Amino acid sequence: MPLIIIESPNKVAKIKQITGFNVIATAGHFMELKQIEVENGYNAVFDYMEKKKSSIMQAISKAKGEVVYIASDPDREGYAIGYMFYQKIKNVAKTIYRAEFHEITPSGIKKGLDSAKLFADTNFNYYQAFLGRRVSDQLIGFILSPHLTRGLQFNKMLSAGRVQTPALSLITKREEEIEAFESLSDEEKKEYGVQAIACIDSKNIAFKAIENNKELRFAKQDEALQLVNKLKGFDKILVSSIEKTTTKTNPPKPFTTSKLLKVASKELGISTQSVQNIAQELFENGLITYIRTDSEFLSQEFLQEAQSFFSPIYPNTYQYTEYKAGKNSQAEAHEAIRITHCHKFEEIESICAKEKFKDLNLATKLYTIIFKNTLLSQSKPAIYEKISMLGKIKMSDFKVNFKKIVDKGFLGVFNDKDEEKDDEDISFASFPYKEGDSISLSEITLKEINKNPPKRYLEADFIEVLEKSGIGRPSTYATYLPKLLDKEYIQITQDKRREIAPTKLGISSINFFKKDKNAWLLDIEFTKQMECALDEIEDGGKKYLDFMKEIHSKMDFLALKAEPKEKKEYPPSEKQLDFCKSIAQTLGIDLPKNLERDYRVAKKFIDENLSKMPKKEKV
Repeated sequence: MPLIIIESPNKVAKIKQITGFNVIATAGHFMELKQIEVENGYNAVFDYMEKKKSSIMQAISKAKGEVVYIASDPDREGYAIGYMFYQKIKNVAKTIYRAEFHEITPSGIKKGLDSAKLFADTNFNYYQAFLGRRVSDQLIGFILSPHLTRGLQFNKMLSAGRVQTPALSLITKREEEIEAFESLSDEEKKEYGVQAIACIDSKNIAFKAIENNKELRFAKQDEALQLVNKLKGFDKILVSSIEKTTTKTNPPKPFTTSKLLKVASKELGISTQSVQNIAQELFENGLITYIRTDSEFLSQEFLQEAQSFFSPIYPNTYQYTEYKAGKNSQAEAHEAIRITHCHKFEEIESICAKEKFKDLNLATKLYTIIFKNTLLSQSKPAIYEKISMLGKIKMSDFKVNFKKIVDKGFLGVFNDKDEEKDDEDISFASFPYKEGDSISLSEITLKEINKNPPKRYLEADFIEVLEKSGIGRPSTYATYLPKLLDKEYIQITQDKRREIAPTKLGISSINFFKKDKNAWLLDIEFTKQMECALDEIEDGGKKYLDFMKEIHSKMDFLALKAEPKEKKEYPPSEKQLDFCKSIAQTLGIDLPKNLERDYRVAKKFIDENLSKMPKKEKV
């Protein structure tokens, strides 16, 4: 009986039920990087993770003499896991194939098995690209993390990384922009415009003063008042031109990883990591396609199925639409995130209730978001009639825009609001004016405009910031913020907005590198180039060795000193020490030994006793 090797244990039962084959999960990576032999072409020495060694040895034993399908996840990391398992069984298994399951459904599994190819014939450059990412990350971490720790004279090991440090620099830069804006005077935070108020259709409508077709804004109030005073006494505005156009708002495109994380995190008010975890459950239960993708492509097979099913239900809004894969899809090419089976919207709750989820409510809400996106991506655009009316008062130009929806299109499917609607566009039912008409004015006034202050990144938006900056890939987007949180470099508010702010430690780390010879680590463009270089390794256009030399040269080819398995002892901070003493005094217990020598002892003492403290004593 064939053997299928996958990553997630949660998919074992479903794939076994569909295929009848033996199915074994590696539970993700089962090998860890132990050493980098720099002198030997940056050779990476891997060994078994101790906690997974026994189960992997059993899997290798079961592969002996069998036909094996290695179906680890269909991306770079998944290929690397599969390649490592292939190396363990290539001399003992009968035949070894590489299969990719983009959806855990009977048709998805069959398609993956039918299109499987001999593992020996796959592109081994995927593994080389994985090595480039993994080894360069460790090289940078092992050299620059101790360098940062020494530079800040910190009492425990700090962390620097190829991606996490540039990501942190984006967050600290935004904080600097916010502080710079806050330091401005009240006057500097404002601009001024001029508007003419007319009564149209029983509404007070504001015509904005314009110049070169843009709203005229003044830095100082006195400058704006000069124009107001110049136009005082005029009680009519002459309609100089009327331009009618038809515009449209397109429906949302199918979800990529970054788009799903952004939309769902905002709508559900949870972390992007939580969104990704729930989406993984939906994928494992066969409800959606693979969740790590930068592709907007939808397969012909699904498009035809969707058209056949949904067009009779939504005859006035449905529109068959094809999407291209996307600019980075050559790295990890597969479909967008979509539902795997077409069904009625009203059946969502019952379909989700049949599966096992850690949180059925959140899983249902997330699946609803993905269902809506899938359907809306196959819907007509919303069509508007837009009227731009220009008017003159003396020699000054004024403008007002009117907008009327002609066809709601995709907005009518779930009665959604148009998120792209310009708040300055005025809705209208009928438009009675023509060029040459005069419209009575009630007043010409000064308009005070508050400049938009820079705002902290929201967790939901930051994934898209990383993507646009060229940092990371779909398989890793959701990991960066948890790392920065864990290292105490950032804080995220626990309200629904989830704003990101750097801590003093995070700011200090970035400021250190700004003045250091390793300031290149903060260069977003360099990080982007390195991500592109990893893609080039996959395509065979760049060699792993050249990539590693380029990275290492940035650190002057400093020798690599591996970290010891046990971290060195560092004394606790003064705040930790004081809190430990407070706990001991309040609870009447002894302080642990080695407290003043090792921060880990202090942390363990606080963790064990914090819940016993009166609420007012907790910090």
